Amino acid sequence: MGMRWRNASVVLTAVLLACDGRGGPSATAVVHREARIRIDSGVTLVGDFAVPSTASRAAVPAVLFLSGSGAQDRDGTRSELPGYHPFADLADTLLAAGFAVLRLDDRGVAASTGRFEGATTEDFARDAAAALTWLRAQPGVRPERIALVGHSEGALVALLVAQQDPRVWALGLLGAASRPGREIARWQRATLVASDLTTWPPAQRAAVRARAESDADAIAATDPWLRTWFALDPRAIARGVRQPVLLLHGENDRQVPVEQAGELAAALHDARTVRLAHTNHLLLDDFDGDPRGYVRLISRRVEGEILRALVAFFEQQNTENRFSEGKTAKKIR
Repeated sequence: MGMRWRNASVVLTAVLLACDGRGGPSATAVVHREARIRIDSGVTLVGDFAVPSTASRAAVPAVLFLSGSGAQDRDGTRSELPGYHPFADLADTLLAAGFAVLRLDDRGVAASTGRFEGATTEDFARDAAAALTWLRAQPGVRPERIALVGHSEGALVALLVAQQDPRVWALGLLGAASRPGREIARWQRATLVASDLTTWPPAQRAAVRARAESDADAIAATDPWLRTWFALDPRAIARGVRQPVLLLHGENDRQVPVEQAGELAAALHDARTVRLAHTNHLLLDDFDGDPRGYVRLISRRVEGEILRALVAFFEQQNTENRFSEGKTAKKIR
């Protein structure tokens, strides 16, 4: 497997590969190394650390990816959606643009150790903070220019980390919520019930929603993750975030309503919102957005507009120019 570097908590295996923004051959070489980051005696996060080969001559900015809710590997894959690997799509594009990228399997997933069950959003934030510390120490990386990219719950994790660590350079938040998880879950249930007249006739909807609310409270009483997610308020956390933030949100998102992107931007110090037409919560082209229809989607690659917007944002930050237009909203397509 090539050369190995060892210390108490990290093993790096270097493999020279070449790829472009969609995984094909390219003149830009990329060095991939296995990252092993020890969080505590029971958790070691394992993943892929990739840097453009040019980093051997001049250090480059880096991006750490943070996954959404549910156990996910370093590519952000979902077993029910073969061919869906959003973090791989995003990483390839950022690498081609000259950024280093760290992607990790969640605790208890794939090569990472520990248990995913029972871990909370705050636990994931501690994992991310440890990954940041590791990333800052890597040769070829500019430690003062490390950004976070978080999808869904990963966006909340990014906010928690950035609030506590002013050294974080910038944030890219994808499908981020502005409301506590309790309100998100309530909105999701109401949307689902209203969408199916056959299963839930109008006269029964109030009772169905009330029963679901009661069941959710009962589960939260014994589920640390759900209890924490219900309680955390993204807007309150965002008020303590001073870094520049890009919010990318699909207009057909039926898991987190697109209006929440604007709410979150209003709570942030330096934010720009990009609304993406006919795009769902998974960042895929979707004219409906209903999660029940995800399995029928033909395209399972992250929308090109998202890739371009994210790269443009980080490139702009890398020139040390902040947004001059302030908090604006832009619709793509």
